[in-house]
Amino acid sequence: MNKHETAEILGYLSAAYPNAKVTKETAIVFHDMLKELAQDRVYEAAKEMVRESEFFPSPAQLLKSVARRQGLLSPSATVAWQDVLRQVQINGMRSIPEFAHGTTAQVVKAVGWRDICMSENVDVLRSNFLRMYKDMAVDIDRIRIAEAFVSAPNALDGQKALSEGSEG
Repeated sequence: MNKHETAEILGYLSAAYPNAKVTKETAIVFHDMLKELAQDRVYEAAKEMVRESEFFPSPAQLLKSVARRQGLLSPSATVAWQDVLRQVQINGMRSIPEFAHGTTAQVVKAVGWRDICMSENVDVLRSNFLRMYKDMAVDIDRIRIAEAFVSAPNALDGQKALSEGSEG
């Protein structure tokens, strides 16, 4: 995005949040944080923020929205747990499972597939999985966003592959 496009996004947000004070310094920060992204993607993220938030978004919120829309961010812990349960039913210990998202695969690897399949206390396993997943997802998502952000312009367009696939 160029500076003019950043100004257009800020104008849109300012119209939606008339009490927000957008200074020259604010515009500089927004441009610095979002300049690697395509304007249409940031505009869609801004529209999402206007629909969902009562408060003027930060550059980080817009960046996360773009990343989420591109499929880079981890699914919720509950969705990941459902994927694990489905793989237990499909594969059991017979084969290495394939998960819908790489974050789920990394947490399963940390917990241990055999331990998951053999667990007799599903409630404790679920609780431990959900807690570990939430912690790991924050770190993994932060890394994915940082890698996409510091890459070439519009890098989020090509980073979706990082979030797909599975690890055994």
